[in-house]
Amino acid sequence: MRHILFLFLLLLGGCMPQSKRTTLSTQSASYAVKDTTYNKIIGDTAYLQLTNHTIEDTVRYQIGGKLYHNAKLNPDDSITVIKTFYSPIPEGDRKYFNNLTQYREYHFIVHNRHSRAHSYFEVSALDRVYNTDSYRNDYEKIYLPRLNAEPSKYIDTTIKDFNGFWVYLHEYKGDYYLDDDWSLRHRSFCIADSIFTYLYQDGPDPRKIEEAISLPDNGISLFFDGDYMKIEVVDKEKCVYRFRERFNDLIFIAPARAIHNFEIIQHTNNTGDLM
Repeated sequence: MRHILFLFLLLLGGCMPQSKRTTLSTQSASYAVKDTTYNKIIGDTAYLQLTNHTIEDTVRYQIGGKLYHNAKLNPDDSITVIKTFYSPIPEGDRKYFNNLTQYREYHFIVHNRHSRAHSYFEVSALDRVYNTDSYRNDYEKIYLPRLNAEPSKYIDTTIKDFNGFWVYLHEYKGDYYLDDDWSLRHRSFCIADSIFTYLYQDGPDPRKIEEAISLPDNGISLFFDGDYMKIEVVDKEKCVYRFRERFNDLIFIAPARAIHNFEIIQHTNNTGDLM
């Protein structure tokens, strides 16, 4: 009887008007979710049609099993899933993943510009990361003598417009977003007059700026011993800048004071190892 009822609902979902049906035309539908009503494992597309859930509902309400969010996702926030990835977990590896049979991963935009994930990019949060007790101790004993031994040649007064913390942006379909990807969350830098400090995974690394030269259109070039970098304006109103280092690809950045100009891309999966 349960099987007959299940088949009836499948047919009913297939006969629904197109405007009422949920499709995944741009998403993979290769994973399975658990239908709590029938306690069966059914295909994602069929499940979404039966329940009128969207792929965003799967992420916000964790339909089909627990998902791990680095910053607790507010389910009331509007989101758009932009990338999904599903893969079977080899039987011999399942013991490491709570006996899960399938890996699920979602990348999504949170449209709330004051989301909980923004907190990692706040000036106050970055200040705590850059100014730990251990770093301040190393700065006095190791970095400061080195920096004092390397006098600057020329620092343009426009450097004051670039002082402060800077965070990386992700470009997606012509717009710019903060990215809560673990590697990007730990990539930032700080400018303080003649000192440029890059944050590596093992902590801040300050360098003396030998020259800072103003560029047309409100940009600036910074020169170091055998190296240089350039910051140029892309969108002055929104505070989007291009950042180019000598040996690295062009990236986009924004001052940390402007993070609430941007929506944020977050990532989640069902194993917790994106955190």
